[in-house]
Amino acid sequence: MVEATAKHPQVDALLTGLTGKSRVETVAGNRCTTCDDPDMDFRTELDRREYRISGMCQRCQDSVFGSSEEEE
Repeated sequence: MVEATAKHPQVDALLTGLTGKSRVETVAGNRCTTCDDPDMDFRTELDRREYRISGMCQRCQDSVFGSSEEEE
């Protein structure tokens, strides 16, 4: 089981309000907070750590942060 990083309760409440999902519960359930995809295959350890922070799968991380040709 993956555990989401700790955030101030008000930050978690804001994120839940924005997405309509609890980041902590979604990460614990190995799903994406953005698209609800259960595909948790990450290219790098940094991408895996970002998942614990944001709850976004690799595809959503690429969509938000971009991806370099080197990573693909």
